[in-house]
Amino acid sequence: MRPAILLTALALAAPAHADVLQGSSPDPLGELNALYGKICSWDDGTQIPVYEIGMTQDGVPDYVVRFDMPCRGQDGAFAGTMGMATQIWVSGAEGYTRVMDANVRDIAFETREDRQFVIVQHAGGYCMTADAAPCFATFEFTDNTLIEAEAEHQNPSMTARLKAMADAEGDTTND
Repeated sequence: MRPAILLTALALAAPAHADVLQGSSPDPLGELNALYGKICSWDDGTQIPVYEIGMTQDGVPDYVVRFDMPCRGQDGAFAGTMGMATQIWVSGAEGYTRVMDANVRDIAFETREDRQFVIVQHAGGYCMTADAAPCFATFEFTDNTLIEAEAEHQNPSMTARLKAMADAEGDTTND
């Protein structure tokens, strides 16, 4: 069984009543813009950049949210050497669910053999190399979840990480 992707959420000092912070919302874009409008003191109508995608293929737009925006006068406040805060929200019967929340350098979407993949470029440290080197992790979107794709679908940059994970798994089964 492949592990489900667990990506650390951006820690925010914000009220806990907003469902969007828990990863589900009937209106994530509205909630995120209202929340960050307060946190970042936007008074000029600034909004979080959003890109529509069609991952669920249900006719309802899914979203990539890239936090490429100013906050309290600082451009690029949610970006750094490890990448930019990025989320993927997919539609479902109960509204939207966040399936990814991570700092990434870039993100791409591919369909291979009728399977949907998300290719995330991380800093090299994710692949156990120098942070300046690119590291590409591939995740498969299935059952409204992102799971780490099998080794044959991974970029060669993931070789060291996959080997270390396999070695660690072997260590726990030998105990």
